[in-house]
Amino acid sequence: MKVILLTDIPKVGNRYDVKDFKEGYAQNVLLAKGLAVLATPAELSKLKDRKAKLDKKKEEEDKLFSELISSIDNKKITIFAKANEKGHLFKAVSSRDIIDAIYKNTNINIEENSLVMDHIKEIGLHKVMIKKGDKKGECEIIVEPQK
Repeated sequence: MKVILLTDIPKVGNRYDVKDFKEGYAQNVLLAKGLAVLATPAELSKLKDRKAKLDKKKEEEDKLFSELISSIDNKKITIFAKANEKGHLFKAVSSRDIIDAIYKNTNINIEENSLVMDHIKEIGLHKVMIKKGDKKGECEIIVEPQK
């Protein structure tokens, strides 16, 4: 019996996969629990439309992210933080602090999960990578002592 999975099911399949299962498992488990629907011609055409919309949305997101990377790439952003006389920060600069500083300087909003960075605990120049999928860019963060 062919069904379309509605959710990711470990060791069975991923969302929107069309799979063939034994009738008992398909009816008693997948269909009964709402994890799948029968793969009728109408449902298959709905699935095709859904996949086309998802692909279009992903393409738009990739394009926007590419524009974001090109506008941020190799920019220098300054952050002021409290530090002692040796240059050690009292509080590490977090990814949220960097995202806020980038937004203040460039009006570009970045998702926190696309920021790749080490802990910034000292004054000076630090590199931060912005990455999503195979696209990536770099931004330089200058941490200066707060006066």
